Amino acid sequence: MDTQQLLEAAQTIDILRSMFSDEKNEWLPVIAAIGGAFVGGVSTFFPSFLLEKRKSKLEKRSVEIAIVSEISALLEVIERREYVHDLKEEIDYLKKNPDKKVQFAVKVPAHYSQVYQQHISKIGLLHPELSARIIRFHQLIDSVVQDISTDGVVADAGGDLKALGELLTIFESAVTVGREIVGEKVQQPRRAEG
Repeated sequence: MDTQQLLEAAQTIDILRSMFSDEKNEWLPVIAAIGGAFVGGVSTFFPSFLLEKRKSKLEKRSVEIAIVSEISALLEVIERREYVHDLKEEIDYLKKNPDKKVQFAVKVPAHYSQVYQQHISKIGLLHPELSARIIRFHQLIDSVVQDISTDGVVADAGGDLKALGELLTIFESAVTVGREIVGEKVQQPRRAEG
């Protein structure tokens, strides 16, 4: 309750006190009915409010864990398959052979970001900075995927030193943002749910 509501409640109590000080008061049943309705309304509002708040908190946590876990898995695949390393080797080759093009292709399943796609409508539940990083990560990864998928520009027609250099920059940015997201969520101590 804010200050104004407290003052109004105090005034109401004073009025009720003055009404009860008379020996006979025909307003007593009306006051009792209003008071009962008020108490009944308040007693049903707060449990519903608290349950709804807890449900929202659990949904937020669930969405956060799902998306961060997917990003962690994508980073692990990128690192274990050494995509960035292989791209750097292709760039080194092109530095020695600047007139050549290199096809860099990876078969990427359509469902690689399925968790993110399923939860995009709930991304607003998360902290705005985390939401922004998650969206940035996925936009950067999507850009890389479009180029290196089997029907992508770099995969199909091949890329020169400039194209592969830009691709590497975007790829490294995505990995950096992903590590920031995963690192912050792993290192952040879990607060008690209340």
